[in-house]
Amino acid sequence: MIDRIIIEARLFRCKKNALPESICRYLHLNRKKIPAKTPLADIRFVVFDTETTGFDIKHDKIISIGAVSLKAQRIDVSDSFEVLVRQDNVGARDAVSVHGLLRKDIATGVDERTAVTGFLDYIGNSVLVAQHAGFDIAMVNNLLGRHFGVRLFNDVIDTASLAKRLEKGPYYNLAHKAGEYKLDALCERYNIRLHDRHTSAGDAYLTAQLYQRLLAKSRLSGIENAGTLLMK
Repeated sequence: MIDRIIIEARLFRCKKNALPESICRYLHLNRKKIPAKTPLADIRFVVFDTETTGFDIKHDKIISIGAVSLKAQRIDVSDSFEVLVRQDNVGARDAVSVHGLLRKDIATGVDERTAVTGFLDYIGNSVLVAQHAGFDIAMVNNLLGRHFGVRLFNDVIDTASLAKRLEKGPYYNLAHKAGEYKLDALCERYNIRLHDRHTSAGDAYLTAQLYQRLLAKSRLSGIENAGTLLMK
């Protein structure tokens, strides 16, 4: 209900031509949530990852976004998204080196507004999926808030939380071993070969493979529609 009120308020700004068309399209698409009875096979999931200059949500910046879609438990590599975001004053040298991106590479990317509006056009009203999704969502929301005064309104699945839920049952929020639900550990547990790690596109594809396996496991647990998956 709160999301709907916020969206309608932002759409009022669209009527006054105070927001770009891409933002307005995104808001229109997200006016209604996916119905709880929608079968999983009918939902378009977008698995995404952000690479950043560091892990400080308030001060660090996004340097790339990678995403790939999944529907009917199939990863569609032809329906993917990747963008390098230009950041002129990149700090945190060690963090940047992990991604294999040099400062000169980042300086050639597109500006933040172009990057994030392109991402919104790509995701539409799909269900977003990410490993430890809270961080990636917060980083994108910071960017959206800074430039347009909006945020993401999509439903979100965190693969780490879903894996805990499927593996540990109703007590999945209880303590677990350190590192047990990091992406590397989950990939090893679900027989996914690590490749192109620490790039946004590479990590998005690894997470998509993990999510594919978790969806198969979900069906065995009686999770068959949006309501049971998202616990609506």
